[in-house]
Amino acid sequence: MLRKLPIVGVFGAGTPLPAERAQLARSVGAMVAGLGAHLLTGGGYGVMAAAAEGFVAVPDRPGFSIGIVPRAPDGPLDEPNRDSDGRRYPNPFVEIAVHTPLPPRVRNWRNEPARNHVNVFSVDAIIALPGGAGTSNELDMAVEYRDERNRPRTERRTILIGPADEFSADHRDAFVHAGALADAEAQIRRVLAARGIIIDGSSP
Repeated sequence: MLRKLPIVGVFGAGTPLPAERAQLARSVGAMVAGLGAHLLTGGGYGVMAAAAEGFVAVPDRPGFSIGIVPRAPDGPLDEPNRDSDGRRYPNPFVEIAVHTPLPPRVRNWRNEPARNHVNVFSVDAIIALPGGAGTSNELDMAVEYRDERNRPRTERRTILIGPADEFSADHRDAFVHAGALADAEAQIRRVLAARGIIIDGSSP
């Protein structure tokens, strides 16, 4: 019997994290594992690596840690991106790496493809932690595509978690902000259920 698991994306800063923020990202990853879903990240470091680390640490999870790897912005099509410390993508906690010929993001993203399009298009739900320009771009895409503008805010597939003031006013207006991990999990479950996606897992 075909068994299709939902995919939950976790987006956030790709730069080194303070301990508290790294622990939050690991807890988010573990929560996604407990839902019985696949985890999708951009394959890099910071929030991406911490969420994937938390995810793969959960025993007997049915899902996989998937990383969508961009090419180096100014490199050849087959050269994976590196972080600011020179570490090549994907991070060590990615189990399935999907290498793309796309740069991480582009300025004219409504007309030119980038890796972030793959991230946003591939997931059933999104959890976003605070981040920089890349995360902001993903959140802009999240409200632009999949007819999200025509859904009530509470039914959109993106949930923000982490300090609210670290997200832009536009993104706070567009998406539900979860004050705690349990709130984020409850909202993810509601979003998936509203889309007819049945999940069997429970939080670890």
